[in-house]
Amino acid sequence: MEDFCCSNCFNPKRDRFHAFIREFGFASDETCPYCKSNSGTKIDTDKLGIFIKMGIDRAYDDTKEEGENHLSLFDILNDRVILFEWENHREHDLTKKLFENIGDVDKKTYRLKLESEGDDEEQYRIWRNFEHDCKYYNRFFDLTPRGEGKANRRTDMLRKLYETCLKNLKEEIEPGTELYRARVIDSKFKRGRDYDLDEASIGPADKTNSQSGRMNPEGISYFYVAEDEATALKEGRLRANERVLIGRFKTIKELTVIDWTKANIYEKAVDIFSPKYNPEMAVYQDFLRRFAIEVGKPNETEKTIEYVATQLVAEYVRGYGFDGIKYDSAVGNGFDVVFFYGPEITPESGDYNVLPKYTEIAQLTDVREFKIKIEYFLEP
Repeated sequence: MEDFCCSNCFNPKRDRFHAFIREFGFASDETCPYCKSNSGTKIDTDKLGIFIKMGIDRAYDDTKEEGENHLSLFDILNDRVILFEWENHREHDLTKKLFENIGDVDKKTYRLKLESEGDDEEQYRIWRNFEHDCKYYNRFFDLTPRGEGKANRRTDMLRKLYETCLKNLKEEIEPGTELYRARVIDSKFKRGRDYDLDEASIGPADKTNSQSGRMNPEGISYFYVAEDEATALKEGRLRANERVLIGRFKTIKELTVIDWTKANIYEKAVDIFSPKYNPEMAVYQDFLRRFAIEVGKPNETEKTIEYVATQLVAEYVRGYGFDGIKYDSAVGNGFDVVFFYGPEITPESGDYNVLPKYTEIAQLTDVREFKIKIEYFLEP
């Protein structure tokens, strides 16, 4: 019979969910019919299905319709809640068993409650609307006090995001912290003629050569660094036989950043299995998650429009006086930091507004040149 499953069937990070299994499950050395494990705590599928359905009803409405935002029970558990352990290849069969008493699982559809309340539907799809408007509709002026009504929704959203979430992600980077930066050398360049082992070659690009990046628009040069050499090199998406400079920097004063690597602190507030589930926080957690995904995309200069939304968020954060944003590397095990500081200030800058120079916050302590032997392996 397959009237039970076990704790090993499910994502180990779902703490509240596993607490329920521990409380209402039972010990047994029988093999789980779904994940084939003998060690997990067993639980009746009917009892667990009722608990899961309570969580779904807390966050979703039954629509009995089809549409872009209408999800099946399996979509919710597998894609939104990420409930199943990734090696459990019978997750669809288990979903059907958990909900066999409520009819055809594949035909029932749900929408998040905020999406079911008319005016709040737009609020829930917050990142999608924000990103679309930034790219294709109204890039600048609704971020000023002159914006009115819906035209000013991005400003309102960013303000609420800051007050609700971002100010709680504040972190201090201590003086003496070592950070790394890599730069690929053009195959036509020669040392001594086109570059040297110095600050000018490894620091941020000057304004005339600054390309659009994850957090900076073209012409505004920020200082991107990584936690370690390996992460810095992987961020460069390096290929065999390319030459690269790697610089080691040491911060010289305390720096205040938004630590996006801690954005998951709100996960408990959006856990559908918790009585403290907060639908408003689900809105902002989704925004934080989407931002993290966007900044992890490869930096493709021919698709600079893809970064418009993240650039505006970064500039908004900069307006609060933060020194930068810390975020998880999408390619390495470490983190990256973008500091809102630029290259050395030139004499011709005169009375123009310019970014503070990066040498005000970090000192170059070492710069070396390598040749890539094979991907991410170095030959001095």
